[in-house]
Amino acid sequence: MVANNILKCVGEGEESIPDSILEDLNFSYEEINNDASKMAILSKAFKAYKNSSYCELPFCHTVEAEAFGSTVEFDHKLGNRIEGYAIDDINSIEDMGSLDLSKGRIAEVFKTIEILKKDGEYVVLDITGPVTLGTAIIDSNLFFRATRKDINKANKLLELIENSTVDYILEAIKNGVDVISYADPAGTLDIVGPRFFKDFAGKTIYNILKRVEGKLGDSVIHLCIKTSRSLESAGLLEVEKIKAEGQNYFEMIKNAKKERKDINFIGHWCLNSKMKKDEIISCKLMI
Repeated sequence: MVANNILKCVGEGEESIPDSILEDLNFSYEEINNDASKMAILSKAFKAYKNSSYCELPFCHTVEAEAFGSTVEFDHKLGNRIEGYAIDDINSIEDMGSLDLSKGRIAEVFKTIEILKKDGEYVVLDITGPVTLGTAIIDSNLFFRATRKDINKANKLLELIENSTVDYILEAIKNGVDVISYADPAGTLDIVGPRFFKDFAGKTIYNILKRVEGKLGDSVIHLCIKTSRSLESAGLLEVEKIKAEGQNYFEMIKNAKKERKDINFIGHWCLNSKMKKDEIISCKLMI
């Protein structure tokens, strides 16, 4: 079992969008979430507010679940959350298809990346891991029950999530995203345990990373510290410390990628952390 301190988060926590920004923009928050041009405006305004080096999209972790059919309640203070699940029982997985990236809010996210890149911005795209996404598609009790009592159906759902996440990542790369920030807060080893992580969460994440490994181009995937350390503890990746220059962590990542084209995955730290570092941790998948 992994000690809790090994999986300690070093981030600053999620920041809610201040009322003042939305008042200045004079848009409703739901309207912003569903319109690329307005999404780009808010992303730049929030970047300036945080004095950040990059624009971050989307503004929640519900985009993929919504594209699968879940309904979302929009809330800029508490964060967008799932209002209704895409499926009510695990048997309904048979009726589900892969993500349609060409419509809805997920399509607007891609348009927003394109707008921001044309404006000369660096863009970070947050992508949701398999357990967090799975429990946003179906009630968490039903999801975890399926992994014990209906493993074939659970694996089918995770396979669908895997395929769709790969498509999502590759499409984001086509649109010029700089960094993909990948996290699975509900599926880290300290939460689900070693066996579940090995059989389901870690296995799915490993498969996703393996499938995109040679297709990232100038982009890089940044793994949440708890996700990368879970993968390392499960024997699914190894790490290498790399000295890097930069005024902040994001600059260090960009500079390291320029120097080392073989860097695909970075982890063991948090993009939201403001603590000073002089190195990044490159992560390599174990074969």
